[in-house]
Amino acid sequence: MKAILIVLGLTVTAMPAISQDATVKAMQATTNTAIKITDTLADKNGWIKGGLFSLNLTQVSNSNWIAAGGEKFSFSIASALNLYATRSWGRNKWENVLDVNYGLINTTSLGVRKVNDRVDFFSKYGYSPANWKNVSLASLLQFRSQLTSGYEYNYFGSAVKRRNSGIFAPAYITFAPIGIDWHPKEWFSVYVSPVVARWTLTTNDPYSYVSPNGVFNGNVETPLATLYGVDPAKKTRGEFGAFLTATLKKEIAKNVNYYSKLDLYSNYLKNPQNVDLFWTNQVKMKVNNWLQVSYTLDLLYDDDVRQKQVTPGVVPESVGLQVLSTLGVGFAVKL
Repeated sequence: MKAILIVLGLTVTAMPAISQDATVKAMQATTNTAIKITDTLADKNGWIKGGLFSLNLTQVSNSNWIAAGGEKFSFSIASALNLYATRSWGRNKWENVLDVNYGLINTTSLGVRKVNDRVDFFSKYGYSPANWKNVSLASLLQFRSQLTSGYEYNYFGSAVKRRNSGIFAPAYITFAPIGIDWHPKEWFSVYVSPVVARWTLTTNDPYSYVSPNGVFNGNVETPLATLYGVDPAKKTRGEFGAFLTATLKKEIAKNVNYYSKLDLYSNYLKNPQNVDLFWTNQVKMKVNNWLQVSYTLDLLYDDDVRQKQVTPGVVPESVGLQVLSTLGVGFAVKL
């Protein structure tokens, strides 16, 4: 109960502040995206579709960002694909958003490896009852994972690398059958639900051990699933809790767009006070019809995600706050 009060309290306090100042450092994740559709026409079936593809030369710095693999500061190539499809009819509205981010780096010590990898799909259906202004009842489905495998390098002090992430390793599925969606502006919205199911999935192969028997050079290995709080024998962990997502998408100056998405989740069944967080902030500055400068700051916290294994046979501690900062220059094409 304490956790849901915290979530609801954040909603109440954040709404006025963000609605009063469009340039405030707003709230992300992976849930409700306010797409600007004034320059887009619906097709014959009523769908408004569009997207953006970008390819950038980037400078990346990170702290504890597991998908990056360990480099603290580097230059790399990063790509992003953002697609949306929205349909409105009567009092109904169905929104779908897909974000794919992927980046590679070539280091002299480790060769080519990824520095960013995220797939985030969100779908929300809302119904606005009569006389409800800027508020609707809505159901939400969200999926988040990555495309390719990531590795822990210098495993137990050796030259061997160990797989510590990948597609469906982990994958997070969030489903809210009912919630309140508040959208006072086209560019800002908040969705909150106190009745949410979430599943964490891991594909272990079977446990992502380096050695078939799980003992590497005399060191007892930890199954990959354990690093994400999942029972290796089951490969899936179910949770029940409260969820809040807030999204801001607005042009804050001419040819300068700011996008922020915050996801908060509290698990009623285990440590509800430890609220999981995913917050992405993106600033994109259009130079001309194809060239853009972009900056992205991602924050991720999940106390079920573990650090790399240090002591054999002992489950590592929580990795803590993960931070990924990316500055890029490249081209962008509307789809």
